Amino acid sequence: METLEELRLRIQACRRDSRRKRTELSDIAFSLDNLTLSIPVIPNEVFLIYTDILSDAVLCEKPHTASFIPALFSDFDKLSAAQQQSLLDIFIQHAPLYRSRILQFSVGDIIARKYSCDTAIRTFKKMWETKNLHARDIAIFGANVLSLTLPREGRERNALRRFDQIMKMGSPS
Repeated sequence: METLEELRLRIQACRRDSRRKRTELSDIAFSLDNLTLSIPVIPNEVFLIYTDILSDAVLCEKPHTASFIPALFSDFDKLSAAQQQSLLDIFIQHAPLYRSRILQFSVGDIIARKYSCDTAIRTFKKMWETKNLHARDIAIFGANVLSLTLPREGRERNALRRFDQIMKMGSPS
């Protein structure tokens, strides 16, 4: 099993060398996920690796960056409340870097499924208001996930309907 330092070195190599194998980031995500399997709480030094990757313009352009999201999804309950908030802030701030449709869908999905409905809709609204195409795609994907998972009626569904109206008003005709 690789150490955190070895994983950091591999990540740095991916950042510098565009000739690395296409699945290198996927392999690193798998190794990082394996490191956290048997621990009850994600330590900050591990969490920082995730946040560094999801905040890095060069790495977000690489294939397979979305491979880090399923590990965060499965370990979400192992994150502290502060880490969960930090992750959400990173998603909002760096959404314009997420050009891959798979990464956009993955981010929208984790926000929709792992955060409260109110938090998710508030986040998608912030992303929508940036008027950035990639951030808006995340908001659309996330809202679609919420649409599939929420009850047909109720306060949360009504909040989603209001957000849907905001999206319709802000879309080009």
